[in-house]
Amino acid sequence: MSSGQWEVVGKGKKSQSGKVKNNKDEEKKPTKNGVKSEEIVPKSQAKSYYEGMEIDDPKKAKKNGDKKKKQEKKAEASKPRPPKSLEEAFEVLDREELANIIATNKIRFSNAPLVWLKEVANFLNSKTQIEIEDPTFSSYDIKYPLCIVPNEVKKILEKVLLDAGKANTQLFFDVTLTTLANDMSRGQLVNGHRLLLQMLALEYPEFCITSLPKSVSLRNSYQNRPPIGLTLLWAFGQGGINNYAVGLKAWQELFFPIIELKNYSKYIVAYLSKLLDRHAKMDAKVSQEQLLAMFDTVSNKKNSLSKEVYSDLIKQLIKYKEIYFDKSGNKLQVTFNQLMKKLPNQYLSGASLDIYNGVLVESLVNCLQRDDSCHPTWRQLFNRCSKQSATLIDYIDENWEEVSPKLKKKSLKTTILQFQEVCEETLKGKKKDEAVVKANKKCQDILDRMTSTRRFPWLWASFFLFVTISGLIAYDVSRVGGELPKSATGKILNDLGILKQTQHAWQKTLSTSARGYLWLETNAPIYYVQTVEFTKPYAQLAKDVFIITSKKVGILYSNIKDYVSEKMPVVVATIEEYVPGAIETVQKHSCNAFSTLKMYSAQYYELTSNYLSTKVFVGEWAPEKLQNKTEVALNATKLHMNNYLHWLREKIHVYSEIP
Repeated sequence: MSSGQWEVVGKGKKSQSGKVKNNKDEEKKPTKNGVKSEEIVPKSQAKSYYEGMEIDDPKKAKKNGDKKKKQEKKAEASKPRPPKSLEEAFEVLDREELANIIATNKIRFSNAPLVWLKEVANFLNSKTQIEIEDPTFSSYDIKYPLCIVPNEVKKILEKVLLDAGKANTQLFFDVTLTTLANDMSRGQLVNGHRLLLQMLALEYPEFCITSLPKSVSLRNSYQNRPPIGLTLLWAFGQGGINNYAVGLKAWQELFFPIIELKNYSKYIVAYLSKLLDRHAKMDAKVSQEQLLAMFDTVSNKKNSLSKEVYSDLIKQLIKYKEIYFDKSGNKLQVTFNQLMKKLPNQYLSGASLDIYNGVLVESLVNCLQRDDSCHPTWRQLFNRCSKQSATLIDYIDENWEEVSPKLKKKSLKTTILQFQEVCEETLKGKKKDEAVVKANKKCQDILDRMTSTRRFPWLWASFFLFVTISGLIAYDVSRVGGELPKSATGKILNDLGILKQTQHAWQKTLSTSARGYLWLETNAPIYYVQTVEFTKPYAQLAKDVFIITSKKVGILYSNIKDYVSEKMPVVVATIEEYVPGAIETVQKHSCNAFSTLKMYSAQYYELTSNYLSTKVFVGEWAPEKLQNKTEVALNATKLHMNNYLHWLREKIHVYSEIP
């Protein structure tokens, strides 16, 4: 080294040609001044000096790499595993850290509760970094995620919200909605915001509808980004969990205006369904104005929604009107008037009565059922709403079994008779409207249904037999002045030695039977109606089972028929193969036998008919005389039966007074 400076021993340098010089050769070669590397760097320091430099020996390199991997694995094992769900995130959340953050901020910003709440929200967001696939939590409990928060954490959050005051928390609620949307648009996770918004909405439901203009503007800004829009709707709807009025207001003002958007329609209908189901038996109330507005709302969306969504919306309309009628009282004349005018001015029947108008007609029937004074109101509308009235009458006739028990027959009959008069007046003209003709026929059908009486003889058969026997015995006794010993029945009993006992038992039997008959005559119709109402669901179930079984049998028969049709050519071919001409011969003989039987049957019928008409039914046995005698016999029997029943009824009243 001529310059007197130290030379640095390191990697082999590249030459200008790009080749790397061999360090081993350099070690063998002395430096220019003849100084070896060992003289410059002692051997004890050589190992540490060369650490971190590239090693040309592959075995050493592999060994060092394995050591590094083991060290990295140990480091990873020592780190805490991040939570995979919100449940795990809330479970591992550090309660002390949360409490310390709140306490510190209360001291530093004692007059700024909003700062406390924002810091709490930021802390919760940082500790719940979980991706949410469904922003509305539709497959979870209605109070998710609050329901999975540990009680200790929940108490801490409730305390800080309470300390902040209602005014500050309301402002925080509005600010957080905007922050939530902005953070989601930047790709950040907002589970902390969701939790605090839900807690506030459950405690103060009115927060969800306090700033409706701001909420509408915020929804409109993000409605083209479904994850954010659905999250906002979820937050707006949390107030409806505990407050029906708030939930319904939020649905009308914030949900329904965007129901036509495909990404929102199903959730909007599902929210209304849950709202009605949750509050139907508690605090849900629907005013007349709300009911009519809901009908108008559904009618306006008829052509803008898919069939599935519209059908679901109709189901919610049915729930809505049931809530109204359950709690409306019995003053429904105005409601009936308004609903009648909402029906189309045309005669709807059968398939032409769609599901929306079907709900309207059902609502009209509900009005007639709950308020009988709706019948006069209906009669006043005949001239202005004749087509709508015809639609309602057609519905009553087509669903008579279901509708008739709900309506008072007397009022309905008066209404139908009056409408029939209107129809007949219209039909007097030269030009006859087909709709009026059909409506007139429906009126007559309903009147026929109401005037026809339905008898059930099986109910009285056994009792009538017993009463008949008792009546015959009573008649036998009455022939001898009412003295049982002198009657034929009494003589038989006297010969048997049981006359006195029979007289006593007879009086008791007559008395008890008469009282039982009178009781049954009074109460049987009542119990019959109750029995019918009780057994109606089971009868319907049996009917459905019979229909399903019949369909299954029909399908089985069709399958067997198809199978036989499919295999018949094979069978025929097989028979023809082994017994040629057998099938043709059988068919020929069968046809001949059937023709012969048919011929002889016709001849025998003709001979029998001629014999009876010429030899038997002549003279006193002529058909005309037999018919007259039958009529006389039937009339006489009817007269005697009436007299007997009248007499028997008088006796029953007499015997019923015997102690």
